[in-house]
Amino acid sequence: MHEIGHKSGHFIMSISSMEPLFPESPELKEKAQGMVRKTENLGRHIHARTAQAIADILRTVNCYYSNLIEGHETHPIEIERAMRKEYSVGSKERNLQLEARAHIEVQLEIEKRISSEPDTNVCSEDFLRWIHNEFYSRLPEEFWIVRNPRTGQTEKVIPGELRHHEVSVGRHIPPPHTELKEYLARIGDAYNPARFMDRSEAFVALSATHHRVLWVHPFGDGNGRVTRLMTDAYLMCIRAGGHGLWTASRGFAKRRNDYISFLEEADSPRRDNYDGRGSLSNKALTLFCRFFLEICEDQIDYMSKLLEVDELAERVLKYGKFRESGSLPGASGNIGKGFDFRPEATKLLHTLVYRGSVHRSKIPDLLGLEERTSRRVVNFLTDDGFISSKTPKSPLELRVPAHAGPYFFPGLYEPRA
Repeated sequence: MHEIGHKSGHFIMSISSMEPLFPESPELKEKAQGMVRKTENLGRHIHARTAQAIADILRTVNCYYSNLIEGHETHPIEIERAMRKEYSVGSKERNLQLEARAHIEVQLEIEKRISSEPDTNVCSEDFLRWIHNEFYSRLPEEFWIVRNPRTGQTEKVIPGELRHHEVSVGRHIPPPHTELKEYLARIGDAYNPARFMDRSEAFVALSATHHRVLWVHPFGDGNGRVTRLMTDAYLMCIRAGGHGLWTASRGFAKRRNDYISFLEEADSPRRDNYDGRGSLSNKALTLFCRFFLEICEDQIDYMSKLLEVDELAERVLKYGKFRESGSLPGASGNIGKGFDFRPEATKLLHTLVYRGSVHRSKIPDLLGLEERTSRRVVNFLTDDGFISSKTPKSPLELRVPAHAGPYFFPGLYEPRA
């Protein structure tokens, strides 16, 4: 960090202390180009409605792993229950469910806003504050109180407001609170996704944005979560292929220690005359950006294998056979043995993987059952979270409930034992 003056008890930092904003490394663009090609193929052979069902469960997965990075573990099944307002009795577990619900609601609000305002600058101060406000205003007020490790005092986080005190994050001392607007204006201008017509350049810019927003540390609390939500928004803005069918947060959580280590290293000042021309280390920023892109590529590759439609359908069949027998690996309790999960239920799920939806009037012939019996199968699968419809007369559409996620997509997260 480069201090250039002193005023009112605060060190004043030059805006140049955040340079370089972009890593000087041509190999990163080459890596990003390969990623862009992979994202364009992601899920291309899957029915649009099936892809939407997968995107819905991945929204829960994104929330789960983002929370896990913060040290808050709320299993996707508990998150799904929170979305139905089925909360745990214990206050700690309930609060974590409320936190997860808030996260998913904000993801949905972001998707809605960018769909209607595709030119939104998601790196701007206004947008970052909007994310923070949307998230924290949904949390219990006890989540607003944080301890300042620098002073030992508690501080109140106001939803949507920039921090009004100085902080330290490990060895890093972010800019003074009085200078935050200047730094955020620079970030908003430099990293605005509208500036990048080339998606590979946009991916590299996003990797640098992710670090520099955290380096500025604009809020008293919630900076990591806001930055990861901004990252999702950025991907939507640049129209990255396969949007919603993969999540970077899963990769960051799987390599949490590395994620934190690379972030901290990128806070480092310029090391020598061969380390770029800015105040901060170009080498360290390049390493973080490479790590960021590797995480994204790893998650894209992981989901690409799982989104082969024939293999997905085969896993659904295998799951159905387990449910029919009443013996599901890794599960406990009542899993619907007997009439409820009969072979016709498996057949309907298998069909929905390929077709995405099926009209209600077609179900009896499809399953080879009388209308009354087919209705019982449909009602069971509806209650168990596998199918939904927009209205009582609309076609049935596929869903992936949280309890089935690890079986449909092995390794996505652990089954609930």
